[in-house]
Amino acid sequence: MHRLALVLCLATAFTNSIVSVIAAAEEPAQNLQSLLAEARDAQSRRDFNAAAESYRKAVELEPSIPELWANLGLMYHESGKPAEAIRSFKEAIRLKPSLFVPQLFLGIEFLGAKNPEAAIPYLEKAEKLNPDDLQAALSLGKAYGMLNRADHAADAYFKTTQLAPNDGSAWLNLGSAYLQQVEDDARLMTSEYKHSAYFNLRAAETFAEQGKLVQADDAFKAAIASGSPAPCAHAEFGITLLRKKRIAEAREQFDLETRTVSHCGLTSLGTAMTELVEEHPDVALKGLTSIAEADPDFVRSNLPLFRDAVSAGQARQLIELVRSRQTSGALKPEIASLIEKAFLSDDMPVTASSGEQGRPSGMGEPSATAQAQRFYTGGQYAKCDQALKPALHTLGSFQLQLLASCSFYTGDFRTTSIAAQRLKSNSTTRAQGLYWESKADQKLAIAALIRAGDIDADSPRMHVLLGDIFRQKRRWNDAETEYRKAVALDPKSHSARLSLAIVLFSQLKYGEALDIDRSLLAEDPNDSEANLLAGEILVQQNLYAEAEPYLSKCRSLQPEFVPRLHALLGRVYAATDRIPAAISEYKEGLSSDEDGSIHYQLARLYQKSGDKIAAEEAFKESKRLSRQWDDHAKIALEQSSTDLSHQ
Repeated sequence: MHRLALVLCLATAFTNSIVSVIAAAEEPAQNLQSLLAEARDAQSRRDFNAAAESYRKAVELEPSIPELWANLGLMYHESGKPAEAIRSFKEAIRLKPSLFVPQLFLGIEFLGAKNPEAAIPYLEKAEKLNPDDLQAALSLGKAYGMLNRADHAADAYFKTTQLAPNDGSAWLNLGSAYLQQVEDDARLMTSEYKHSAYFNLRAAETFAEQGKLVQADDAFKAAIASGSPAPCAHAEFGITLLRKKRIAEAREQFDLETRTVSHCGLTSLGTAMTELVEEHPDVALKGLTSIAEADPDFVRSNLPLFRDAVSAGQARQLIELVRSRQTSGALKPEIASLIEKAFLSDDMPVTASSGEQGRPSGMGEPSATAQAQRFYTGGQYAKCDQALKPALHTLGSFQLQLLASCSFYTGDFRTTSIAAQRLKSNSTTRAQGLYWESKADQKLAIAALIRAGDIDADSPRMHVLLGDIFRQKRRWNDAETEYRKAVALDPKSHSARLSLAIVLFSQLKYGEALDIDRSLLAEDPNDSEANLLAGEILVQQNLYAEAEPYLSKCRSLQPEFVPRLHALLGRVYAATDRIPAAISEYKEGLSSDEDGSIHYQLARLYQKSGDKIAAEEAFKESKRLSRQWDDHAKIALEQSSTDLSHQ
């Protein structure tokens, strides 16, 4: 509905603009004006075919007016005629490249055709022409997501949250993109940097976050065993040991970190918290106060790491002491507040800075780097971050690593993510980049999803969107739970019921899936997606005669589902001994063959028809795809063993 309203508004605005252009023309203009009036009238009735016909006649009269071509494209877009829309938008752009609407909707048309490579240049141009347009940023995020460029998708979706900060779906899209990037980084680290100290440290951190302290212990030892362990590896191991109540060993790790001259702030924080665990709250508070005065955001962001290391009684002791010192005036209220919140609040501190500031004079010079280094050494991470961030896009490798550390520890995770992207692009710092990006994007994902949940705490839409995320990750039980919540809140929701039926089918719960699907078809017998699902359920049960009528009604499927329809029809025709028709359908469905099964079935049919050469080629491709599928499964298994994206 929002898209339609936008189209009508744009078309009306363009029509008014065109009328003003031709107002002073002679007789032919009067004819053009009448065509525009007809088009406006048809638009108001939502008769887009009629409106398109009026605009088509108009461009025949005045082919040099780009706004006419843009309006014609909009009407074709609403009429479901993508090829005609694309031609019209391209002509409008040829005549006037600075027009925003044809750039935007040409990108949208290519997105609809599942051609994100073609869409992106137009969407990027549209965003430059109108930086405040939400639809351009949203579409650009979708395009990058389709190309598995999650970092670029996150950048685009981040902009949507700035344009529409109270839109829950914008935050959900952003969180999803960050999670996808975490998974992509995990996959790369697992496959390419499995023996890196950074990989082992990231794995150890993840185990520690999950409470799997035995596995974390082993991973930390592996990270430390390398000749040059990653910064803070000893300190983080010390935190884990503190959580396991192995206090002497924890102190030893904090001491070892100090000797590495890494200047890791977690060392002083860990030492202070060790004092609290050893029942010295006054000494602990003195240490915490000193650290917080240097950088309060560091304490706010990192003190929660110690929650499991401190007993409820010890935390209560500290909080009572904090309140007492604040009352007496011996402790600043802001420091007292942040220490309390670190133990009592689940808020996720995230700085929303984009890191895109211009470069001030002197930034990035050796003196600025030296200054940032001094801030880092002194535990003033926010000042270090602020010193380097303005020149982020011109920093060298050493400066980027320094900025990644400073920004992360002060809670400016977005700057960490941007710095990490640059580190990733350099082969010598790629492992570090993957490490920092994984850490930062996980924080950003959680914050975005929490924000989405706060906005749409219990809306059917939010449950459907969360279910979609889980379904994409093949977490079927979680997806089913979310879809059932959505259906319970809105029993008439088409998207929630269809999604629930799909995920039930994925879990082989054919009976309930088909019951839900048939209830949808009772409401709309021509629903293509519901018919496709019914057909697939019946095909999987070898009920080919019952499946065929449903598959024959899938006339207006989205392009991405069409190959699957052909593959299903191929199975139906093969099972009912219509070999030539089955071969034809399977060939149309080959693009959906992920594991080689369709090529295998096609090869069997070629054998039956006597085409040995074609059968041999199909078997060969089937084996290749099968091996590729197995390789992907192995990577996924390795990934799940470390589960770097889990919080």
